[in-house]
Amino acid sequence: MRRAIIYARYSTDLQNDKSVEDQIALCREYASRCGLAVIAEHHDRAKSGASIFGRTGLAQVMRLAEENAFDVLIAEAPDRISRDMADLAGIHKTFEFRGIEMNCVNGGRLDTIQIGMYGVIGQMQREEGAKKVRRGMRGVVASGRNAGGKAYGYKPVLGKAGELEIVQEEASTVRRVFEMYAGGAAPRTIASCLNREGVRPPRGTHWNASTINGSKERGHGILQNPIYSGRIVWNRVRMVKDPTTGKRVSRTNPESEWLVNDVPRLRIIDQELFERVAARKASRGGEVGRKAPRAKRVLSGLLRCGACGGGMTIIGRDRSGPRIQCSTFRESGSCSNGARYYVEKIEQQVVDVLRHQFSDTRIIDEYVRAYRDERRQIESEARRNRTGIEKALADVLSRRGKLIDKMSRDLISDEEAEPLLHAMRNEKARLEEELRLAGEETNVIELHPQAVTRFKENIENLAAILADGETPDSDIVSSFRELVAAVVVSPRERGDPYEIQIKGYLSTLLGADLSAMTMVAEEGFEPPTQGL
Repeated sequence: MRRAIIYARYSTDLQNDKSVEDQIALCREYASRCGLAVIAEHHDRAKSGASIFGRTGLAQVMRLAEENAFDVLIAEAPDRISRDMADLAGIHKTFEFRGIEMNCVNGGRLDTIQIGMYGVIGQMQREEGAKKVRRGMRGVVASGRNAGGKAYGYKPVLGKAGELEIVQEEASTVRRVFEMYAGGAAPRTIASCLNREGVRPPRGTHWNASTINGSKERGHGILQNPIYSGRIVWNRVRMVKDPTTGKRVSRTNPESEWLVNDVPRLRIIDQELFERVAARKASRGGEVGRKAPRAKRVLSGLLRCGACGGGMTIIGRDRSGPRIQCSTFRESGSCSNGARYYVEKIEQQVVDVLRHQFSDTRIIDEYVRAYRDERRQIESEARRNRTGIEKALADVLSRRGKLIDKMSRDLISDEEAEPLLHAMRNEKARLEEELRLAGEETNVIELHPQAVTRFKENIENLAAILADGETPDSDIVSSFRELVAAVVVSPRERGDPYEIQIKGYLSTLLGADLSAMTMVAEEGFEPPTQGL
């Protein structure tokens, strides 16, 4: 008797949850009539057929197909498997290669012609359904109602689909934001002020400059959303699904496709204030901001705040040169480090430290020795604990298997299971690495003289270029970034010297597994003779 697997699916939360059970019952009757032995049932609840991604039930079917664990797949109809003609054809092609039949209650065994026909019909029905939904949303907007999405300052009216009403407390914050910006305050300043006062943001835990600024093309953000002036604008963006990942990606639509409707009862900001803010935004952003020259620096993307770990951003320049500041502090005021630093001073300090490190390879040898000793200690401890590690790994694999089984039987949702699976994956990777170390002997690690010479030459060239105020070429910058992973800038009071930490990769010089070294330096430093 041939082995069969049943697959069932329904599309949205609005459909009857018993739809899966009804489909499975029909498939079991079909299997009985055809003399097939059902060995497993898999299903996906409230999952779209537009993509094969995010469907654990179908993924399990495909995994079993690779193992040749069954001979026939049974579904109520081809569109239960997929409503995308390319996906349906791909699944059929895989099954055909494995010698597996695709059978449907409503169509029997499916051949290549039927797969092509059903695939086209399923996709056409899906796309036509999407068009009908959009047509319905246009009617909602034309009637002065909201077609979807949540805007700060409003809440839905219970029992009236699409109707919004103003939340006065939030509306006061919106008015304050507009007035502060029109009065000359920067979005970062406004966000910082609201955070200090404990004003609850639209989402998350902090106000950011991006919350205030938003996007003109998408109509997002407090200052850019036309709903505050009493206008609902619909169809600014459309969602398309990336066929390689299954994720939905938003794309902006041309203004000619927008649908705009005036809804005076939703107005929070008077037109004169709204236009003043729009004029100031236009004079400071948009094409003006995009066309402004942006200097690329050696440490771009490598600088980190020593207080919060966030990035550092250019905030302007004075007669002494461009200055940087913690981007988290500027965006939301949620970092305590508001100090400003001259980036050229940091660049010179970093180069000086590296020049000293490479002037005497005994310093690098000390980093290697410390790394080798630490690695030997880790491996020694891992060997002593090998039995415990193996037991812990077996426990993780067992727990993961039980969780996957619960997911397959729909005892736990994908959303509930994902954090647990993520933690298990991390724990499994950590234990496997410890097990690998437990079975290894530490090899002798030596410096590569040619690598040291090459980096020394590049650092000297970089020092000369920076001293002349020129921009280094891409080869020198790439070589620099192979060695330097990050530069951590410590908080300081006004007038205090700069203190930095250079996080670097020993692997670049050793040809060994990725490892790190840390170099510490202050203004007027004496370069260290050892490090971790």
